[in-house]
Amino acid sequence: MFQSFSNSFGSITVASMGASLVQAELNGKELLHDFGDQWHQWAAGAVMFPFPVRMASGTVMAFESAQYHWPINDEKHRAALHGFTPWEEFELAQLPNGIKASWNYDGAKAHYPFPCRLTISYTLDENGLTLSGRIDNLGEANLPFHMGWHPYFKTNAPALNPVPTHRLKKNEASHPGEKIPFEGFNWTEEVDGAFFMDSIELGDVSIQPLSAITQVFRPADAPFVAVEPITGLGHPDFPWRTVSPGEADEVVTTIRVGK
Repeated sequence: MFQSFSNSFGSITVASMGASLVQAELNGKELLHDFGDQWHQWAAGAVMFPFPVRMASGTVMAFESAQYHWPINDEKHRAALHGFTPWEEFELAQLPNGIKASWNYDGAKAHYPFPCRLTISYTLDENGLTLSGRIDNLGEANLPFHMGWHPYFKTNAPALNPVPTHRLKKNEASHPGEKIPFEGFNWTEEVDGAFFMDSIELGDVSIQPLSAITQVFRPADAPFVAVEPITGLGHPDFPWRTVSPGEADEVVTTIRVGK
């Protein structure tokens, strides 16, 4: 199921699967690559929760002296990838200035026994396109999470500015490791990793980071690049965000066109 919205500031289309932002136009500029009916295979625009990308351990979420073993869904890298929300159905509803996507989770999975409600909002106004997520803890224990979005931006000649000076090293299975210096992107090869970026500009498009790191992915010579704002990773340097029972946490980022 898809739902669209438009106003004087632009237009968006959201899929119920993964609360995925599959189309966005701002100030007359189409921002996102169109994968057609292949969008879901690329997790295009999907919400990644309760962790984005891959954990440093590959499959183990360690929290408060417990270990939660996630099933592998990325066989190539022997890892759990993007949590589970990219494959979950959200309920879509219209907002006065955008679209809301809601998902209730009962905590039934042994590898994530934390009941919660996730509410995603995409709104268009004079500030640009705002992506927000609210996590309500419906359980009786502290809830750990990181989250992010997976938009693929149109570009034939990517130029991310400013160029980051550090990144997280990857092991042979592409699991994130220690912070290391970085000398610049080689766009003739595949780019895939977590980069330290205080601000992000892709041409005249600016993306607000959600943490010290942002995930960037682009197959060699592809007409798109995924710039993924994330709150962190399952990684020793990025402790899990924690929501107490009965409480909520919110995550907000903005995409703009022009200065």
